[in-house]
Amino acid sequence: MNHNVYAVIMAGGSGERFWPLSTPECPKQFLRLSSGKSLLRETVDRIASLVPIERQVVVAGEQHASLVQQQLPELASANLISEPVGRNTAACIGLASLFIERRDPDAVIVILPADHHIPQSTAFLGAVVMAIQAARERDGIVTIGVKPNRPETGYGYMRIGPAIDSGVHSVLEFREKPDEKTARHYLESGNYFWNAGIFVVQNRTIQELTRTHLPGHWARLEQIRSVVGTARYGDVLAAIYPTFEKISIDYGVLEKADNNYMVHGPFEWDDLGSWTALDRVVAQDEDDNVVIGRHVGIDTSHCIIYEQTGKVVATIGLRDLIIAQTEHGLLICSKSRAQDVRALLQKMAGQ
Repeated sequence: MNHNVYAVIMAGGSGERFWPLSTPECPKQFLRLSSGKSLLRETVDRIASLVPIERQVVVAGEQHASLVQQQLPELASANLISEPVGRNTAACIGLASLFIERRDPDAVIVILPADHHIPQSTAFLGAVVMAIQAARERDGIVTIGVKPNRPETGYGYMRIGPAIDSGVHSVLEFREKPDEKTARHYLESGNYFWNAGIFVVQNRTIQELTRTHLPGHWARLEQIRSVVGTARYGDVLAAIYPTFEKISIDYGVLEKADNNYMVHGPFEWDDLGSWTALDRVVAQDEDDNVVIGRHVGIDTSHCIIYEQTGKVVATIGLRDLIIAQTEHGLLICSKSRAQDVRALLQKMAGQ
């Protein structure tokens, strides 16, 4: 039943909010954060029983190709697609679709970010199987939705309608990162789900939706499509890809399309967007601290302490702080400002 199902694993993110652990040379998806495996390795292994490695396609920045090959030695070189520059998810998915259509014009694709925490593989696979069936039957985009358990302001949400089939709902609207008051309303209403960024769609459907809603993208993709598999591919890609508008598949396609569906993912999920995510995915000590590395503290609680250099971190009288030390630098910030690490990096780059 799943012989024509392919996985597109998006491994091109920068993970800036995890500095100084995540860096341009080794961004978040290549790091071990919640287990002994990198997030990329976890993503590949999680889907492998449903979509074997032979039908998994990894899209990553060309500067990280060697990291992908190092972490996934069994991945065929033809299944690694390198982006000359990052241009967000609409371009990434569109490029992958060109390669998949050459292998199977009737392919169904499961689109997966490479940096999510999903420990319950069985429940995850069950939701994906249901989404594959829905995508085949309804010729639309099926998003995995996760029931919110807190008023999270860092995630996108979906407002769903009544069930139209067993476990399948129509999506009435997408809402991007809300303020806390709005997020509380979403949580209490019961008909909003987190958009987990995991999509299942027929390959030809995503191409048609891109053609309709992002015609500029599609015109560029057609130029690349004409040279895929030829000696001209590298030069054409290098010339055209940087001209893509930076836009996500959510903004560029999903929010404009009228054939959106949701399947509930009844599993624990976190997109590991910033340091505070470790509070949710790593065991805490008796003082509610997450400690990775050497730490000695007095009256220190509810902190995230990460030490990678082998030195000890000593603290007295601290609460609700992030302290992260690696060979690339030292970060000390309030947990409430964790989302501002990206802005801090921009300021550092300007100096």
